[in-house]
Amino acid sequence: MKIPLIVLISALFTPFSAVAKDDAPRGFTPLTELKEAQTEAASDKKLVVLVVKGADDECPNCATALENGLKAVGSGVVKVFARAETIGKGDASGFPPALQERVKKQFIGGAYVTFVVFNPEMTQIVAEASRKELQDDKAATTAFKKTVQEAKKGLK
Repeated sequence: MKIPLIVLISALFTPFSAVAKDDAPRGFTPLTELKEAQTEAASDKKLVVLVVKGADDECPNCATALENGLKAVGSGVVKVFARAETIGKGDASGFPPALQERVKKQFIGGAYVTFVVFNPEMTQIVAEASRKELQDDKAATTAFKKTVQEAKKGLK
């Protein structure tokens, strides 16, 4: 009886959040599957939206910015997720050229969200918006949304 109780107690205190910290949210492809996402985007003629988020998942400002950004890009895109704290530390040589260049500029970690929209081949950045624009700057969010919509129309 003592062994199962010890297992139960240790299971309760094991930090599961540390294991799942880099997992992509529902509806997103993790950065580790970027090649597959890029192939899908190219074959379906969809934009690739890379959402880079800092590790602070409790920030209400980030949640608002994430929600506004997702509304702005809308549906019909391939969404990829990465953590700001890890995207620049790995080997970027396998990334498409436009993403390699963007990673060199680094992303802000912690309580921050950045949306980077690429063409389907990921050879150029179509639009980019950060938490500053998406959180409460309606004019900047509208301009970001308009740029993404125009890029979508150009793919048809």
